[in-house]
Amino acid sequence: MIRLQMVICFILFLEITHLLIAQDSVKIMTYNLEGMKPGTNPATRIYYDVQFLKTLNPDIIGVQEINESLNTNGADNQATVIADSLSAYFGIPYYVYVGFTHLSWDNTFNEYVGIITKYPVLQTGYFQLVKGAFPRKVVWNQINTPIGKINFFNTHLDHKTADIRVQQVKEIISYIADRDSVSPSIASILTGDFNDKPTTSTILSLTNTGTGLFFKDTYPMANPTLQGYTNSSQTPNRRIDYIFYKNGGKLTIASSKIVMDVPYTGIEYCSDHYGVMTTFTRTVAGIHYEGGLHAPDHFELYQNYPNPFNPSTTLSYYVPQTQNVTLRIYNFAGQIINTLVNEIQSAGFKSLLWNGKNQSSTTVASGVYVVQLAGNGFVQTRKLLFVK
Repeated sequence: MIRLQMVICFILFLEITHLLIAQDSVKIMTYNLEGMKPGTNPATRIYYDVQFLKTLNPDIIGVQEINESLNTNGADNQATVIADSLSAYFGIPYYVYVGFTHLSWDNTFNEYVGIITKYPVLQTGYFQLVKGAFPRKVVWNQINTPIGKINFFNTHLDHKTADIRVQQVKEIISYIADRDSVSPSIASILTGDFNDKPTTSTILSLTNTGTGLFFKDTYPMANPTLQGYTNSSQTPNRRIDYIFYKNGGKLTIASSKIVMDVPYTGIEYCSDHYGVMTTFTRTVAGIHYEGGLHAPDHFELYQNYPNPFNPSTTLSYYVPQTQNVTLRIYNFAGQIINTLVNEIQSAGFKSLLWNGKNQSSTTVASGVYVVQLAGNGFVQTRKLLFVK
C-alpha cells in the first residue's frame, strides 16, 4: 500500500502542471474573421481574437474570411498571425493550411479559407466550388488527433444566391465522400460560414437523413431549445455558422456553444460573426485502435470525461474476461477516497459516473485525484481534476 501511494504521488508530481482537458476529446471551432474590412480596426480585432482564443484553446479551427495585404508575401496573413501567437503562448506548433479564393474589399486584400490545428496534418487538399459572386473553395486536412484520424473540411459559401449555395453543398458532399473513400478516418467534420439558415435547402441538403450521406448539426443536438444565432454580432438574428459531422458512431458530442460573442471593448466585437465550438469525445464502443476498430485483449482504463469536472464525470474501462475488478478513487496523498467497483464483472466495456463524493457521500475538495483500475495483476491509473 505504501509503495502504491509513493507511485501515485510521483506520477502526480511529474505531471500535475501538465494536466489537460481529457485527451480523449477534441475541441472544434468555426469562425469568420471578417477579414481586414476597412473601418473596423482589423489590427485591434485580430489582437483580441488571439486573446479570446488563448482562453478557449480550441484544437482545430475552420476559419473563413482570412485576409492578408497585397504584396507582403503573407507577412500579415491573419491565420498565420493567430497560429504563430498560439504557438508562442502554448509552446507547441500550430499548423496552418489556407486556400486562396478571391480579392476582397475592393480588391485591396487577398482572401482565403483555411484550417488552423495544434495536431499534425497528414494530408491536405481542396476543391474549387462552382462560382457565385466570388470564387469559393472547400479545404481539407486529414488530422492526427488524440481520438484518431479526422477528415476535417472548412468552407465559405456564396453570400448572394441560394441556388448557388445548394450546388456548392452538393459538390462538398461529393468531395467529402471521395476523401473518405481514399483516406479513411474515424469521422468527417465540416465547418464553415454557409450564409443560410438551418431550414433552407442548403442546410437540409446536408442534414436530411433521406440523402444517405447526411451530416449532423452539432449545435442544436447539444442545445435543442436554443437559437444559437451567430450573425450579426451586435444584433444577432440568424444562425449561419455551423459544425457538422458524419461518422459511424465513433464520436459523441460532449458540448457545443457559441463563442467569440463578447465585445472586446464597449460594443466593439472581433468580427460581425460569433464562432461555434463543439467538443467531441470518442464513443467507448468505437474507440480506435491501431489496425482497426475492435475490443482490446487486455484491461484498459480510459481518460474520464469531462476533465476538469463538476459535479460528475464519466469513467470508462474495458474488462478482457470475467474476473474480480476494483475501481477506486485516491487523493494526492494516495489515500482511498471512494471504492466505486469491487465485484466480479464479465468481459466488455464498462462505464459509470463518479459524482465527486467520498465514501461518506461528502463532496470532495477541489483538486487532483487518481482513478485506479485493478484486476488479475493489472493496475492502471488516470488523473482527474475536480473544480468547485
